[in-house]
Amino acid sequence: MDDRVVTFSPDSIRGNIIHKSLIWHGFKSECFTKLYETEASIIRSKPTLLIVDTVDCFTKAMLFLKTLAQNQPDLRVVKMIESHKIPDLDRHGISNRDCYPEPFEPEVLMEDVILLMERLKNLDQASTVEEALVEIKTGLPEQKESEKTGATDENMFDHSLPPFFREPEKTWFEKLFLRIKGILD
Repeated sequence: MDDRVVTFSPDSIRGNIIHKSLIWHGFKSECFTKLYETEASIIRSKPTLLIVDTVDCFTKAMLFLKTLAQNQPDLRVVKMIESHKIPDLDRHGISNRDCYPEPFEPEVLMEDVILLMERLKNLDQASTVEEALVEIKTGLPEQKESEKTGATDENMFDHSLPPFFREPEKTWFEKLFLRIKGILD
């Protein structure tokens, strides 16, 4: 997964603070002051995250977010919004998840963006786990030399199986996959 973040802010100072902070934290970032530039960048670069500053252009931003929700349903959006306008999001049919009310604190926003990007990256790696499950089902890789001879490198792991591996209806790797996805407790 690409660590690309697109930022829209009609206030160039606030937008550049976010943009520079993202770059400093190692993300690929683009910052725009116009909605049409932001939309073109989203279509072109397929970012992981979009940060939208709705202050000074709330109505236009709501129309943009509605369209975006229909065209890019998998794109995660962080909204910087005036606190008294948060209830208006429901009226416009937009989720109030990931809202940051005024006054804006770039440090708090960056901490949350870093955590969010890590979670999104872990979800993206789930497809890699699905591919690994297919490989396990089709055939196991060749044994290591230590397994053939019976020697052990180190006894680092407890050999007792957790309870979710003991259930007979699913194979262990299916249970592991569900555990990783957070479906099985």
